[in-house]
Amino acid sequence: MNLLRLTLAGTPAEMGRQHGRQIEPLRPHLLAVIEQRIAELRQLGADSPAAVQSCLDFMAEADRPLLDYLAGLSEALTIEPRRLQHYTLSSYLRDLWRGQHAVPSASTPFAQEGCTVWAASGPATVDGRPLLVKNRDYHVDHLPLQMLARVAPADGYRYLSIGSAGSPEVFSSGINERGLAVADTHVLSRDIGPGLPRFSLMRELLTHHDSVASALDYLRSVPHMGAGTLMLADAGGSLALCESGHRCCGYVISHGETALVNTNHFETPALAGQWIEDEPPALRGNSLGRRRRVLIALQQGWGTVDLPWAQRLMAAHGSPQEALCRHPLVGHAGDRSETGSSTISSAIFQPAGDGQSDFPSLWLAIGNPCLGQWQRQQVK
Repeated sequence: MNLLRLTLAGTPAEMGRQHGRQIEPLRPHLLAVIEQRIAELRQLGADSPAAVQSCLDFMAEADRPLLDYLAGLSEALTIEPRRLQHYTLSSYLRDLWRGQHAVPSASTPFAQEGCTVWAASGPATVDGRPLLVKNRDYHVDHLPLQMLARVAPADGYRYLSIGSAGSPEVFSSGINERGLAVADTHVLSRDIGPGLPRFSLMRELLTHHDSVASALDYLRSVPHMGAGTLMLADAGGSLALCESGHRCCGYVISHGETALVNTNHFETPALAGQWIEDEPPALRGNSLGRRRRVLIALQQGWGTVDLPWAQRLMAAHGSPQEALCRHPLVGHAGDRSETGSSTISSAIFQPAGDGQSDFPSLWLAIGNPCLGQWQRQQVK
């Protein structure tokens, strides 16, 4: 599949307009996806105007760059701004509803948002250089929207980001010119509320921070929306995991372990009790299963982890409870082929370069990584 590449530079509003103009051919598909998400929320009664407004009021004070970016994007695509804001917050609105209603996932129209992320450095890897790796499991209808953005903010570091056309510029993961890499996962949680969403946190980290230590200082200083995790790695080999909650966060910092793994549940004492496992029977237990599979693979492959090793691991199949390269469950009512969940991209970040070059780089596969269609990009 062809990789959609964007070039963004300037202020948030300018970059939003550039984003919109560069994805114009995808506008019909994007509008259909927006309508689908909003219709799903409306069907459940999860489209609370009060919940949307509370988030927008918070953003107006705490994250003006996000609202400016969305304003530029909606202007370029001629999409009503409120509609694009509603779409951008759709995952939060869905999670609010799911946290309040004990309804099995098989009876809801939502695809499962997975993702498997891990990082390794030091003695875990062949050459000691760090790797941060993510399989993005998301709505199948986002596959044509997958994009790689080369971003040069008016004030901040240059970076590469992976996300979806029509969404904020760092919607999945990224790496900046100083070698700080970040990737998120979604976790259905009771601990959510108006705060900075993961895509806002990741944008700020890539724009203004050059190390895991600096990133952690920032994450500890701001209010989070919650409902997910952020994995961090830097060029010096430091690794950390932030489990993001609204009222509190949990942190795991590598002190010699040199490998961290997370999927779609919380492990820290601060947040483990806030996780809601709400998946259809065929997928129940897959977050725990995928995490366990990567941990075992890292233990068995200790000292041999490199780019080809990571590519093979992320392309691995198996049962629904342990497959890392995930394909739609055909015929399952909650995971239909047109709107269900699948691995829609895989990224391997190299914060300290790859040995041939010290520039931070990434390898990206659009679609299922088992297809082996990897492309290399450098931040420079």
